[in-house]
Amino acid sequence: MSSEPAAPARDPDPARDAEGLRPSPDLTAPAAVPSGAPASLEAPAPLHPGERLLRGRWGWLDFLIVGPVLAASIWYYVGTPIATWMILHRQVIQASAIRAAAAAEIVSGAEVRTGQVAIWIALLAPLPISWCTDPCYYFGGRRYGRVLIDFLCRTDPSWTRRVARGERIFARFSVWAVLLSPTLWLPGGVFYFLAGETRMPFWKFITLDGLGELLCIGEMVAIGYFIGKPAETFVNNLSDYSLWIILGVVALLLVLSARRGPRSRRAEPGAVV
Repeated sequence: MSSEPAAPARDPDPARDAEGLRPSPDLTAPAAVPSGAPASLEAPAPLHPGERLLRGRWGWLDFLIVGPVLAASIWYYVGTPIATWMILHRQVIQASAIRAAAAAEIVSGAEVRTGQVAIWIALLAPLPISWCTDPCYYFGGRRYGRVLIDFLCRTDPSWTRRVARGERIFARFSVWAVLLSPTLWLPGGVFYFLAGETRMPFWKFITLDGLGELLCIGEMVAIGYFIGKPAETFVNNLSDYSLWIILGVVALLLVLSARRGPRSRRAEPGAVV
């Protein structure tokens, strides 16, 4: 008779415990989905960054991109009265540095002509504040792209016209659109966003944008330079009424804010759709 056992021998299972029982399965591991399983059992596709932004699921990149743009919108209403007060009290370069207002740049050009300010100070003082949010529009185009454009067009008719116009111009003159939009008072934010969406190299965008901002500042400074002393005299005459002028500016900003409020709430990036 053979000495082999009736059942084939098996190697001992190292996973058995001391009592010879197998450990319980790992419930934390994801269950395998059969290849022929229905689509409802498959893992949902990750949301596009633009969809996450619109649903309020912001990450640190979203705060770095959208945060400065929102802060600049708030500073427009806060900084305008402050810059106006500075202009009326002959602190023109400081006003240019904190607000980059056209009036401050024009008066600084007049001061360049009278020898009170160096030309390079008048040109460079407004550059940081006027340039700081442009890269945010560019990276917003790269990250959010068409998703955010479609949302803005759905929520605000003015964006539909603005984007349509910007896309027509950008399709034909992408380089010139980025370069000359500040000087020609075109919708620069739309062009910067489209530059990011179309993957224009960042070094190319930032070079064109910086030159464009300098051209715009130089345009205002040149106007003030040719006006000369009359621009300074005009500001000096208004300084006695600075309080009433500031109150008028604040009232005008409140009216504009009240008119734009409902539309901006509908188009707010963090709104739930």
